[in-house]
Amino acid sequence: MMTLKRKIVFFISGLGLVFSVLFLMSNHLTISHSKNDQQNIFAAKVASRVSHLIAGEKKRIATLCCDWATWDAMYGYAEKPSREFEADSLPLNVVPESDLSLVLIMNINQQVVFHQGFDQAGNRFVKFHLQNGVASSLWKSIVLSFSRPEPENFIATTEFGPLITISAPIMHSDGKGPMNGRIVMGRLTDRSFQQRIGAAIQEKTTMLTPANLQKDLAQDEVRALFERDFYFKENKNFLRIFSLSRDASGQAAFAIRIDADKTLFSIQERAVRNFLIALLLCTILAGAVFYGFIDRTLLRRLKNISIKTKHIISFEDLSIRIREDHHDEIAQLSLDINKMLERLENENIRHREMERRLVTNEKLVATGRLAANIAHEINNPLFAISNSIAVIKKQIKNASSDIAEVLPLAEKEIKRVRKITKKLLDYGKINLETFRESDIDAILDTACEVLKLSKQIHNTIIVRNKQSGELPIFCNPDSLQQVFMNLILNACEAMNGRGEIAIEAKRTGDAYEIHFRDSGPGFPDAVKKRIFEPFNSSKETKGAGLGLYISYHIVKRHGGSIILDETYRSGAHLILTMPRRGGPGNAKKTANADR
Repeated sequence: MMTLKRKIVFFISGLGLVFSVLFLMSNHLTISHSKNDQQNIFAAKVASRVSHLIAGEKKRIATLCCDWATWDAMYGYAEKPSREFEADSLPLNVVPESDLSLVLIMNINQQVVFHQGFDQAGNRFVKFHLQNGVASSLWKSIVLSFSRPEPENFIATTEFGPLITISAPIMHSDGKGPMNGRIVMGRLTDRSFQQRIGAAIQEKTTMLTPANLQKDLAQDEVRALFERDFYFKENKNFLRIFSLSRDASGQAAFAIRIDADKTLFSIQERAVRNFLIALLLCTILAGAVFYGFIDRTLLRRLKNISIKTKHIISFEDLSIRIREDHHDEIAQLSLDINKMLERLENENIRHREMERRLVTNEKLVATGRLAANIAHEINNPLFAISNSIAVIKKQIKNASSDIAEVLPLAEKEIKRVRKITKKLLDYGKINLETFRESDIDAILDTACEVLKLSKQIHNTIIVRNKQSGELPIFCNPDSLQQVFMNLILNACEAMNGRGEIAIEAKRTGDAYEIHFRDSGPGFPDAVKKRIFEPFNSSKETKGAGLGLYISYHIVKRHGGSIILDETYRSGAHLILTMPRRGGPGNAKKTANADR
């Protein structure tokens, strides 16, 4: 059977395994799978940024172009060109200082009035050929835009590279005059342009012609670039993004390659991975804490309960109790088990007591049978002795004082023996004794006299401490005499027929206390615990252990009690308490031990 602790360990291990699988799946989805989407979005944004920068370049050119196109002087120059005006209005240094690569002025007849170009890379003035056998893209773009009154921008390919141009009409400054020609301004996508783009997006940029793209991209990648106008590919250190620009006819004019740093992606990737690792570690830690908490608050306590409850099966020690310092369901369970153990212990004690009583009853039954047989056998010789004494009394008319004293005493004792044998026959039954008014001192005197004459006390000295006056009591004198004789004989046998017994009877309120003190060894500790129980005796070879038991029940039927004074150290001290008006049903058990 799998223990609860193993189940929890397997559960936490399985939970860690599930989180590990989830970690791998999350790592794949959040890093591997979504990484392409993130890079695609990033590349699109960079390409869009480059497009905006190129559009910004067009706006810068358009600002110069439109400002120049509204000059009245330009309008007059377009009608009547002169070298003087050309030298004064359009000096050669205007083009490089304005970072322009081309300034072209055409009149209404599409004739070139002024044409000035500058190669920024070579830092020299150049001429852009408008026609060289076949119509160039620059001339086509100018012709297409010539008849339109609005400014128009386009990209044209030239022998010096792609040229970003603005074509604007030449008009009066009030904008109401007819279009008398056009001014065309342009800027080459050269090194300075590339530097401005790189500075704006803060990444390394490279200008590429359509022919150069074949060196960096495969055919399918070039095809993807032409379809979307941007494309990206990843290498070890950079995310390489390509942004395509087209000319007026829609053909590819140039491309800008941006080598974007992947640090941001690496940081994000590490952050996601670290988060997943932290989540996994937190799960393991939480599992360990959960296990420790469960082990401390549940498993250990349940194990302790299990160990303690094993004693229930074997009935080894039912006095053990489960100690709980908490206030929860397990504590309630422990409390219930403690109650069950307490009840089992009581039931076990009761069961053992019943077993002991059963054994005692069996002994009493056997003793009763034996007593009945003995009583039956004694009655016959007693009857003969009684008849013999009667004959002796008839034959002896004038008996001496000794004989006259002994014979009545013998008859009296024979009657008492008959009563005792009758009690033995009725042993274990309710004894309906006859109570009458008597005197305690008289009963004690009779008991002592009988024991002295029968020489049962041997050399034991009996000391009587009498009080003045009578001590009347309602009792069965024969039964009390038997009690007194049992107590005196018990003390004599303990002292081996020597020593001293002090007897004192005194009145205490509505009761009498009769003290029996001897100078013997006292009761052993083992006997004290069961002093008034049957068959409990400190004399190994003498007696059946019924003397104190019978005495205890006689006193109890009189409503009295017998206790042992355990503080008395000079021997044994028994205290018999008798009510002045005694009777059955008034007794109170005051001791659980037997001598």
